[in-house]
Amino acid sequence: MSKQKIIPCKESVKECISKKPITFMKLVSETQCASETVEKYLSEFIKEMSILEKKGKFRIIYSPETNPELVEFYELLLNPTVKALLLVLLKIEKPLSQIELVATIEKSNPSVSRGLKLLLRKQFIKRNYHAPFSTYQCNNKKKIFEMLKNTYPEITENYKKFDVCYPKPSIFLEIHQ
Repeated sequence: MSKQKIIPCKESVKECISKKPITFMKLVSETQCASETVEKYLSEFIKEMSILEKKGKFRIIYSPETNPELVEFYELLLNPTVKALLLVLLKIEKPLSQIELVATIEKSNPSVSRGLKLLLRKQFIKRNYHAPFSTYQCNNKKKIFEMLKNTYPEITENYKKFDVCYPKPSIFLEIHQ
């Protein structure tokens, strides 16, 4: 019986990795195999060069056919603030200020500032300068959606259900108009 469990785990690990980039712990969770077993198979696959890994804050495992830009995007969105910022900017048509983003995603101002800086550096968003504030918006929504489909399919599948309803963003900038 133990041999029956080992074969499906090996196949399951390989299948999960071939679909999209994935963190080690998410791989363990999705395959429902013991972490030691998953680690054993990962070591085999890495030696065979049939999978690659990127070590950083998170250990990301991915297929060699995966675009490196997609792996970077996946890693970037592991930060919950960055993910929230990107989703709000994708959903709302007009550019938003940092104050509006802080109120909408309910994260601290320094956290939002760091997230915006990362997204700007990777050129996923652009900054519009106004006196006395800046607004932010997505650069290429179509490309971002394509990358989301390949890294976080559950987000693209449920995107229409996602609603940004609180707070009403326009109230924060009425004093500057």
